[in-house]
Amino acid sequence: MQSQLTSQQVKLERLSRFLRDANSFVASSHEAIERSAPHIYLSALPLAAKDSLIHQNFGSRCSGLILFETFGIYRHGGGLVTTLTGQPKWANAVAYSPDGRLLVSGSGDGSVRIWDTRTGEEHVAPLLHDEAVVHSVAFSSNGKSIALGTEAGVQIWTNLARKPAMLHLGSRSDVALSVGFSPDGSVLASGLEDRTICLWRVDTCERLAVLSGHERMVYSVAFSPRSQTLASGSGDNMILLWNYRTAEPVALPLLGHKNAVLSVGFSPDGAMLGSASADYTIIIRECHNWSILRILRGHVDAVRSVHFSSNGRSVVSASDDKSVRLWSLEQAAGETSSTVLSGHSGGVSSAAFSPDDLYIASASTDGTIRIWDAGSGQRAAPALSTHSAAVSSVAVSPDGSLIVSGSYDHSVRVWNVRNGEPKLPPLLGHTDAVMSVAISTDGRLVASASADGTIRLWDACSGNALGEPLQGHQFTVRAVSFSPDVRSLASGSDDETVRMWDAITGQPLNIGPFICSSRVVTVAFSPDGHLLAAGEVQGRIHVWHSATGQPAFNPLEVPSHLYCVAFSPSGIRMVSAGSWTLCVWDVTVGQQVLSIETTSHLYSAAFSSDGRYICTGAFPASVKLWEAETGALIAALHGHESGVRTAAFTPNGESIVSCANDGTIRVWDITTACSLSSDNKDDLIAALTSTGLEDGWLLGPAGELLLWVPEEYRAYIHVSPCALIIGARRIVPTVGPSGLHRGENWMKCWRNDVPSTVARRM
Repeated sequence: MQSQLTSQQVKLERLSRFLRDANSFVASSHEAIERSAPHIYLSALPLAAKDSLIHQNFGSRCSGLILFETFGIYRHGGGLVTTLTGQPKWANAVAYSPDGRLLVSGSGDGSVRIWDTRTGEEHVAPLLHDEAVVHSVAFSSNGKSIALGTEAGVQIWTNLARKPAMLHLGSRSDVALSVGFSPDGSVLASGLEDRTICLWRVDTCERLAVLSGHERMVYSVAFSPRSQTLASGSGDNMILLWNYRTAEPVALPLLGHKNAVLSVGFSPDGAMLGSASADYTIIIRECHNWSILRILRGHVDAVRSVHFSSNGRSVVSASDDKSVRLWSLEQAAGETSSTVLSGHSGGVSSAAFSPDDLYIASASTDGTIRIWDAGSGQRAAPALSTHSAAVSSVAVSPDGSLIVSGSYDHSVRVWNVRNGEPKLPPLLGHTDAVMSVAISTDGRLVASASADGTIRLWDACSGNALGEPLQGHQFTVRAVSFSPDVRSLASGSDDETVRMWDAITGQPLNIGPFICSSRVVTVAFSPDGHLLAAGEVQGRIHVWHSATGQPAFNPLEVPSHLYCVAFSPSGIRMVSAGSWTLCVWDVTVGQQVLSIETTSHLYSAAFSSDGRYICTGAFPASVKLWEAETGALIAALHGHESGVRTAAFTPNGESIVSCANDGTIRVWDITTACSLSSDNKDDLIAALTSTGLEDGWLLGPAGELLLWVPEEYRAYIHVSPCALIIGARRIVPTVGPSGLHRGENWMKCWRNDVPSTVARRM
């Protein structure tokens, strides 16, 4: 009898898990499933969590599907269940209904959306009002109303299931940064930008009291579930405690944070108070005497949200560092380890547990709301070793084996071109962003220029710093370049000068400094080393004889801001890139021979080793390949998420290396790029790049649906002609040996010869 009972419990537990996995499967891929039933198999199943019962039971019965190999990201293994993408602008706040069936989100465009948590679809049409930023949202205790804190005051919405109606509380000139209902739903508190807290009677919208005491704006309010206490957090770094029935303070201000208190929240039993701050920390207090129980450290930017699980054993936090963190309060005193839920591409404004503690919802400035499995975050794939901020510059070694990169994270890194693995540990020493890097023609030296006003020299083989930093510039150094004979080094700075250095000793040369009229953003030597060119941001190019410092000709003028100059391999031509203009110059006479108007803001340009092509990097995120003689556009390469800061050819002319504000470096195959055609649909993988995605879908020639890609994968897909991505995450789509079953043959993906294991296991 006992064994039968145990067996029955096991079956029920497995059934419960299967139903939960099925719910996650539908929610995570509902965009594909509701649009096209075949994509239950063609798109949704390949993306199902590999350890889920859905994938275990049905994955083996399918073949001929596209597969995703992930590095540094694992959609479901990282705890991510689904991404909600209806917010047209940044999402500021999320809150679950008491029964967990609805989720409300507020956006920077003034819209409010209510989502069905079972399907991921919108429960009602978006609630729009005044186009005023929504800072805070809250559900009433009965789940029938929501409150909003907005730039246009406080609002309550009722009748959510049918025809929502709005009531406005107080003045529309009040900026409400936070709202919260009392446990019985009778009172609403709002934290205002004018440093006060207002208490409202919900049924009549009557103002009950105005609480004053904070010295700066009130970012957060929270009611205790077990007492008449209201907590408020402010930009004055303090937490104030009030009896909301009497409108009187109940304790001295709580101190401890060193910066603004952005969020406060009580545990469900009222025993603890959590606070999150712009000082990067979370403080947990015991409510009996308000003593500090522990300080949670781990975020590397302002923490904007703190929320307790319903059992009070865990805390979830959201931060401007783009992460959500899950903290266990059952760990030993003094321990502050956490599980990081990463995937948002912008700061995370809010995070909350579902009432059953199974899920976490987060809202981000990237415009998405993400739903996470609260119990699976520990399986998240570790991010790959890479830069942690925008990559400003790349250079390729003369033998084409190494890439050197400089970043806003203050580091210089050296990578293996073949596999993208780090060749050396990070080269550290700069105290501010690295703006430019260069490799000497013999491959032995690396130079880096920084916003800290210095230049550093490094041994390319060992990564060791060579001597002391080169000092002489007064402001940010934006460009650095070696002479071909490796005897000299040129640098350009915001101090409007170009300086020359001995590349061996690091001492200033007798030539220069060259005085310019605006900040210098680019420098380059001609291939024979006889000329030195420098570009000013205001659109002026100087060319000097490097041996004497005398001008080769009068400065060249371009009709826009300028960001890059580079010589052709022959030294006869020079290319300049700036705001919407690409120019080619004849250096022998100082005359423009070609001008190309573009729709992009160009950051960089370079000639190929044979002089036939020019590559450019631009904002918005694009790398382009041009025919150098005619200026004809040959290929546009898309994949970077944000502005491309540098694009350079490898010495063999077969690839382009680019870096961007998205923190990644990409290597592009030129031959493949030139052969891609938007009409070529035979290669589904190549089509991902040649045509891109439309609302997450890869479409065929007649508009047919070929493949759906979830939001959180789109930025990391590594497809031809991109031969390599060096970044924290990348995803490589592949096709198995049986090829792809698509179009009219899609049903062949289902293998009838493999029996289902569902019935047997249940």
